[in-house]
Amino acid sequence: MDGLRCEICDEPLAAADAGRCGRCILDPPAFRSMRAAAPYRASARSILLAFKFRGADYLGPRIADIVIARLGPPSSPPVEVAAVPATRRSTRRRGYHPAEVLGEAVAKRLGVRFVARSLSKIRETARQSGLTLDRRRANVRGAFRARSAVAGPILLVDDVATSGWTARECAAALVAAGAETVDVWCFARASRDDLDRDDELITPASPR
Repeated sequence: MDGLRCEICDEPLAAADAGRCGRCILDPPAFRSMRAAAPYRASARSILLAFKFRGADYLGPRIADIVIARLGPPSSPPVEVAAVPATRRSTRRRGYHPAEVLGEAVAKRLGVRFVARSLSKIRETARQSGLTLDRRRANVRGAFRARSAVAGPILLVDDVATSGWTARECAAALVAAGAETVDVWCFARASRDDLDRDDELITPASPR
């Protein structure tokens, strides 16, 4: 991704010598790093919308190829790949969970075990889109739990990251369950500057 970015969460930086964004300095996440293969715009946005909302689960392996080509290999070889869990209602609506489809494809290409549903949501949350950054944090705080003990480096996969709070909470749950380190990979990254478009991501507008 272009420009100066936080070495931890991949947010854009205003100063060339900053290294880390203010949030990661003041409130360090449980994950070691978050990286995305593409910014949430142009063709990446179109691919993501099809993958998440238009039944294009077959895009998972191709998206995994892009992610690995741009981000891999991981700095610490993971012992397993986990996926950010979905709400029950979104899985029922789609019939599949995009992050799991992508996570499984990434794991296969890395030759690493994929643990389906290694994280669970212990309470339902509101949809993150449309919420302020502060409300997004409160919405997912304590909402995830690892289903069993984990060990070693873990690679956590999601299809898209925006505020980063979901990844933070999932990583915290994995670390609490014994993960040595957690790195986060996602296909697309929507910066905080893109929040005004985030509702389109979650609920695509009708054709105009």
